[in-house]
Amino acid sequence: ALFTAGLANVFAAFKGNENKKLMSTEGLSDRIGGIGNQFALSSINSFLFCLVLMVVTEGYKFGAFITLCQTNPIVLMNLIYSGLWFYGYNELATMTIKKTNAVTQSVANTAKRVIVIVGVAIVMGESLDPLKLIGCGVGIGGVFLYSVIDDLVKKGKK
Repeated sequence: ALFTAGLANVFAAFKGNENKKLMSTEGLSDRIGGIGNQFALSSINSFLFCLVLMVVTEGYKFGAFITLCQTNPIVLMNLIYSGLWFYGYNELATMTIKKTNAVTQSVANTAKRVIVIVGVAIVMGESLDPLKLIGCGVGIGGVFLYSVIDDLVKKGKK
């Protein structure tokens, strides 16, 4: 889980950095019509890439998945709602990158994950064992350090 979470962070940071580069490319936003269209193109490219991976790795399960969606409306509604939520979140993240930068977005994404872990543990009544608390502490500490590092460096130079 740690490896895949780290890999997800790397790809999220890469996506943010590439989106920021596209936003600053001269004349590109005029040609594609703005940040919303840029996000749509990124989403289409991501979908096509993931579609190939899905067909190669789990394509044989697709028929069973379609049957499950047809027989269980809860699965279908959860699929639709999670897709819409994910799309909205990623479009907001792309708009945030335009106002900030890719590193800030990546740090905010880490903070979001820590908050979700702690929030879900509280809501579900799960215990936070020492390893989870250490991980959350490292995440929160890293986000805090990122937010105050500029002030600390300026004070150190004086």
